Amino acid sequence: MVRFQLNLADAKQSYKKEIDEDSMTRPLIGMSVGDELEGSTIGFEGYKFKITGGSDHSGFPMAPGVDGAMPKRILIGHRGVGYKPQRKGRRRRKRVRGSLISEDIYQINLKITERGSSPIEELL
Repeated sequence: MVRFQLNLADAKQSYKKEIDEDSMTRPLIGMSVGDELEGSTIGFEGYKFKITGGSDHSGFPMAPGVDGAMPKRILIGHRGVGYKPQRKGRRRRKRVRGSLISEDIYQINLKITERGSSPIEELL
């Protein structure tokens, strides 16, 4: 059974929702960071979301621009996901996940791009 924790980002607040129903999780598998998502597939009628990132069950972040869904070790500079250098110009090899959502992903970060008729608090 696949289970995802969704972090829904609003302009002022964020919300969490866990989904484990097969009808809601299957459409998410295979999507990539930056893709648009219809809210009706995950239980939010009238809403649209943009996938901004996520992490796997071990806590390694999804990196946009990294192909596939497997973990990889990439060289990250000052603008990379998962690394904040102490000095300018430092780079480091870090382990990240690819940008595709697979069954190994636990947390998915979503940004609200279009609102529905009912408030999101009622749908949670």
